[in-house]
Amino acid sequence: MRILSLTALLAAATLCPAAPALAEKPPRWEYAEVSFRSLPGRSKGVNADGNEVAAVPPSMTIKWVSAAGEMTVKSWDELAEKLKLIGFKADGSPALQKIRMLNALGGEGWELMEQQQSASSAFTQAELRGDRGPGAKGREPGDRGGFTTTSTSSWLLKRRVP
Repeated sequence: MRILSLTALLAAATLCPAAPALAEKPPRWEYAEVSFRSLPGRSKGVNADGNEVAAVPPSMTIKWVSAAGEMTVKSWDELAEKLKLIGFKADGSPALQKIRMLNALGGEGWELMEQQQSASSAFTQAELRGDRGPGAKGREPGDRGGFTTTSTSSWLLKRRVP
């Protein structure tokens, strides 16, 4: 009799509908944008008028924008420090540091959604005038070439908010 009662109870339990599942909240996301611009340096030289032109080191400007606010820094290392990213190493080339920054942001839950990149070139005034220096038929010492290239990039990032 007990075996029959237990069997009937198990059969009834499998036929009863289960309790309705609780509706899950849709995920919430946090978004951020990283924009960075690199300017090439230039060596010391002489302009078309014969005046000495000082050397300019290469530079970078990085801007972080999120719901918490905006900040502008001059290096990947400075951005990592301000965002308190763990595991970012500042040594290596700018390209290596950029990859390390993506890895550090990924470690914090950020996913890269979109990437845009553009480069612009500007001719020097001497090149526009066709003047490469006194009596020049080709390149001369101090001639910096015809143009400089500026690179601008941006990343759109998202991460799940708990």
